[in-house]
Parts: sequence; C-alpha cells; structure tokens
Amino acid sequence: MILVLFFCAIVILVMLAVMLPLLSTIRIEITDFELSNKKHIEPNYEIIYSLVLLNKIKWLSIHLNDKKMRKMYTKMHLERIDIKKIEKDIKLSDIQEFARVKPKLTRLNLQIKLGVEDVIITSYLVPILCTILTILLPHITEKKNIRNIKYKIEPVYNQTIYHIKLDTILEIKIINLLNSVYKIYKSRKKSTKENEKNKMDKKVSNVPSFQS
Repeated sequence: MILVLFFCAIVILVMLAVMLPLLSTIRIEITDFELSNKKHIEPNYEIIYSLVLLNKIKWLSIHLNDKKMRKMYTKMHLERIDIKKIEKDIKLSDIQEFARVKPKLTRLNLQIKLGVEDVIITSYLVPILCTILTILLPHITEKKNIRNIKYKIEPVYNQTIYHIKLDTILEIKIINLLNSVYKIYKSRKKSTKENEKNKMDKKVSNVPSFQS
C-alpha cells in the first residue's frame, strides 16, 4: 500500500512539473529604465522575470539589476560566447516564427525625447516613430489593458539627443513559445537534411563515368 501511494505521489509530482510550465506565462517587468546620451545616469533599473500560473499565481521570479546584468555579460565574455555567430545563425524565418508567439503588453509607460541637428529630419522622425507605435501597439495589447498604455515622444530641435524612460510589463505564454521553438527546430532539421542530400547528389554527379 505504501509503495502504491509513493508511486502515485511521484506521478502527481511529475504531472505538476510538466503542467505548471505549460499553463504558465512568462512575465517580463522592466522598471525605472533610463538611457540618455546627454547626461550620466546612474543605472537604477530592475528587470523581473516571473512565471505566473493562469495569469494569477506567481510561482517563480528572478530579479536582475545593472550589477547582475554586468556580471552576466562578463561571464559570457569569459566563456567566449560568440554573440555575432549567434546573430548570423538567426534566420528571417526564425524571427517570423517568433512573431507568432503573440506577446502581450499589459503595461507601458514610455517617454522619449529625440532630436538631431537637422530640424527637418527631426520633424519627420518623431511622427514616424509615433505612427509605428500606433500601428504596433493594438496588435500586442488587449482591450482591458489599453488604459495602462502611455507613451510620449517629444522632438528636440538643433541638437543630437535621445533620452528614454521606460516602465513596462510584457507577457508571453510558454505554450506559444514552445510551439514556435519546436517549429523552428523542425524547419532547421528539414533544411539540414536537404543540404546533406544536395551535397550527396552533387558528389554523385561529379563522379566520372567510364564507358567501355
């Protein structure tokens, strides 16, 4: 009897370990992010990665700040992770597939001051950015969260400047992410097989034939 109960407990734990991530959402929260080319800003931002079950119960979270991010960057550099090589390996089809993950913006507070020395370019640049945001945001924001979306882009004339302040929360369903990763894996595997087949066909076609 004890053995049966122990086995049932293991099965339940395994099922929970599988179901919890699948039913969870990755929540990325960025607070107090600020970037400028005109003044020194002491980094005070925080990035919180959380797993939220059914969009209600937070069961795992990781907090990162500037100090931790610098440590991670240093570690990546020491381990010689070739970021440029990773960038080369990323294909357009991969980006298109990840776009189908359907991330959702639940909060946005964005303030941008932007300008270049050319007044005409500045006068065009700001409306273009506003138009891009106006087109993009409805696709990644649910109606219930529209009131939490705020952004302001101000032109600054006769000087090259950018000053960005950002607070935001982005959510991605793990099931959608895994689905995209699996499709990319299948696509890469199929592409590899086709390349190998083409190489074999090329080798065969290059073999000289002997006629008697």
